[in-house]
Amino acid sequence: PVAAAPAAASPTAADPAAASPSDASATGATESDDLLADLDAPTPPAAAAAGPGQVAAAAVVAGPALALTDSQRLFCRVEHLAGELNQLGVALMPLLMALILMFTAILTTLRRHHIVLRDATNMAEDRASVAAQLGANALVGVSAYHSLAITSELQQTVQNVWMVGMALLVAINLWQLATPRRAADSAGEQARLGRILAAIPLYAYMALISGFYFLLVEGHQAGISIYLEKITAVAILYVQVGLYLWCGILLRDTSLGQLIFDLLRPLRLPPELFALLVVVLAAVPTAYSGASGILVLALGATMFTELRRGGLSQQRAIAATAMSGSFGVVLPPCLLVVIVASMNLDVTTDELYYWGWRVFSVSIAIFALVSYVRRSTPWTIQPGPNAMAEILAASRRLLPYGLIAGGVIAFFHIFLDAPLDEHTAPYVLPVAMIALIPWDRRRNRYAERSGDGPVDNSGTLRATSLDTGTHIGALLILMGLSACLGGVIERSEVIELFPHELGSPFNAMLLVMCTLIVIGMIMDPYGAVILVSVTLYPIAKANGIHPLNFWMVALVSFELGYLSPPVALNQLLARQVVAGTAAFDPDEAGRGGTFMQRHEGTVVPVLVMLITLLIVSFGPLLWGVRA
Repeated sequence: PVAAAPAAASPTAADPAAASPSDASATGATESDDLLADLDAPTPPAAAAAGPGQVAAAAVVAGPALALTDSQRLFCRVEHLAGELNQLGVALMPLLMALILMFTAILTTLRRHHIVLRDATNMAEDRASVAAQLGANALVGVSAYHSLAITSELQQTVQNVWMVGMALLVAINLWQLATPRRAADSAGEQARLGRILAAIPLYAYMALISGFYFLLVEGHQAGISIYLEKITAVAILYVQVGLYLWCGILLRDTSLGQLIFDLLRPLRLPPELFALLVVVLAAVPTAYSGASGILVLALGATMFTELRRGGLSQQRAIAATAMSGSFGVVLPPCLLVVIVASMNLDVTTDELYYWGWRVFSVSIAIFALVSYVRRSTPWTIQPGPNAMAEILAASRRLLPYGLIAGGVIAFFHIFLDAPLDEHTAPYVLPVAMIALIPWDRRRNRYAERSGDGPVDNSGTLRATSLDTGTHIGALLILMGLSACLGGVIERSEVIELFPHELGSPFNAMLLVMCTLIVIGMIMDPYGAVILVSVTLYPIAKANGIHPLNFWMVALVSFELGYLSPPVALNQLLARQVVAGTAAFDPDEAGRGGTFMQRHEGTVVPVLVMLITLLIVSFGPLLWGVRA
């Protein structure tokens, strides 16, 4: 209609300021074109006296007749370039995620640091582990090859990254088979099938199950690759996981954690009460990262060491470390809750966070009760004679760290309009940690000269980089393949075997709860939420379970799944990170004692989360809450 109208009747022909957005799109014009259309025209005196913001606003109103100064033109060009770079970054995020995953997975494979039920201790276990990885990597690479013909140009580039990366992993596996670790051969230890199967990485199981299902059951060679492609739709989440891990390991390799615990040591808290306080404080970083496994990987070693220094037994310290991240996933600003709310119109983030605080309170109360019952000493606080002076001295040592970190956060907030929240935390916190490192090194050198500091800090940066890449690779490849396993569950329609009419909300809740725990054992939280949203949630709602009740149960069930055998991912991560600390005694598990004393590290987290889950699941139903 605009093109057919006479020139005189067109509003843009008579007055550029009267142009509508549809007119601009019809002619291909944009706001940036208007701002930069007449950069060489002479600048009116009034415009020269105005600020950049006033001139930019006037340019939008008056059109290209109003020219810009040199500084204003530079401002517009820089802004336009920044916008283009931002769009390019968003478009290339899937490729960046794939590159990070493959590079770190190669590092993890070279260092033999994948997540397993138990480390290989003899030649047979080591060969079985490497052979399983070889088959898994080959299946993923073949799947990526078969998906090239059915994907877009950008996705073809991503699939090429998968292919090249998996080919390199296969080459590494072949080299490891040809030159097995001699140190892994334990003299006199006989290989057993159960121990061999436990030494195979979890991601290899997921890849083999997914690959054989798509190949043998469906005859769909590109199946694994298609589900790996789906995770690129939320590639930013996986990049943020890596950034959080980097931030946590930077924190691990500074003295900041010890300084924070220095504030608590003068109080001489009972060991169990000290562990309770640590778990409560750990909920804060978990709420920002949105995944309990990230916190365990990043800060587990620091927490375990400090808990042991506080007088806690090894098994209890492992229990507290494993569940340190389990309580914060329901608190603001947890990104997992945001994802739940974005996929379901029946719940909002405000509602989920409101009830999340109550679930958090229940879980902490249960942990406190279990800790009190299992206490080894009376719960009496007996601060030392100079406790207040020691706390003030620790506060003074901690103050510069707070000022530096606060300055970085304030800079992002004021100058970049990026306040610290669930969206900016993955980028702001690593910058803050990097800014802290020079001061931390300077303080350590001074403390070393005075006799109170570490003996050697020279290898910290190298260890941080290697450990960061290793942990990122182990976790990301597990998360990626768990999405493929979720695809197997979805396509096999196992969930459809559940009856849609279960008789009562109580029957439905029992079945849903058990299923959610199993899903939590084998999938990462982001992939599990997506799967549950389209499978179990409609069944639960149809049987009278309130949406808020269901999603609180889902989040707690996932955490129970991460702590429950036979997989117990958070338990595995905790034992993996604490095994390298000086406070860990590898022979402690073989010593005598009751069953509870030998297995308290596993039993206590499961018991606490199970009681919490039962209350969260059936409490609202008993109260009369229905969909």
